[in-house]
Amino acid sequence: MSSLGPYLIAAALGALVGATELISRYRDRPASLIRVISTWAYVLINAAAGAIALLLMHIFGWDFGATDAGARGATQVLVASFGSMALFRSALFTVRIHDQDVAVGPSTLLTALLAAADRGVDRMVARNRSTEARRIMVHVSFEKAQLALPTLCLALLQNVSAGDQRDLRTAVDALAASSMTDRQRALNLGLLLMNVAGPDVVRAAVDALQDEIRADPAPARLRDQAMDSKTVA
Repeated sequence: MSSLGPYLIAAALGALVGATELISRYRDRPASLIRVISTWAYVLINAAAGAIALLLMHIFGWDFGATDAGARGATQVLVASFGSMALFRSALFTVRIHDQDVAVGPSTLLTALLAAADRGVDRMVARNRSTEARRIMVHVSFEKAQLALPTLCLALLQNVSAGDQRDLRTAVDALAASSMTDRQRALNLGLLLMNVAGPDVVRAAVDALQDEIRADPAPARLRDQAMDSKTVA
């Protein structure tokens, strides 16, 4: 019987693929994944898939034509790890439900776990994200920041894909065309930028542009005066 080492390597590679996929989905707060049970289940299933695939190769004697023991073992581990990942992400057929194509196959399980992870992470970080965005964007005017702030955030980062940049621009344009107040649009702009760049980068960009994108304080003063007058009355 083969030693435990190759199984651990195959499982580790599978877990690494699963963890990398999760981290790519939650780039602004990857540490939050640690506290969500469904993300652990996702990683463990990917790890188990690699180990089980390697066990099947040993049982059926699939050596892929390699004669050297070391080369055979390395080939089996790599094929088991990445082959099982490809299998788990495949679909046997597609069903159309309510004008939406739904893949049916091994990928269904991973899709369900990813959806559960999405909900778990969103619920966990929603309150903190709201508070953080409000603090960062408290003095920001959307009208003044809608072009300069996203541009600076994207310039500060070096690895934002062209697709992500286009999606951000589209979302900002939709905010600009909405009927929300300037304050509401500024808060949503902060959340959009945090999704792409993370709160630290957004905060640094706001600090760098604070004089140019600061909201007019006059409405706030008038509002406070009105509230004071009502209180006195």
